[in-house]
Amino acid sequence: MRDEIIEILCDINPLLDPDDEDMNIAEFLESQQLMELIAGIEDKFDIDIPYDERNEDNFVNVDTIIEMLEKL
Repeated sequence: MRDEIIEILCDINPLLDPDDEDMNIAEFLESQQLMELIAGIEDKFDIDIPYDERNEDNFVNVDTIIEMLEKL
């Protein structure tokens, strides 16, 4: 799952370093890119991310994204 999320992130913004622990993904991406990330995750994992789960706290880093997905 981790590799697939990193692949989606790098496709959206090649400058993003998903291994940088100090980078907040939600703050790094533009709003359109964040929407692309959500759509990419939904398509890749065949899920729907509810609107209330689309807050920035769930997109801080790859681990928080994985935690959110495991709850769904």
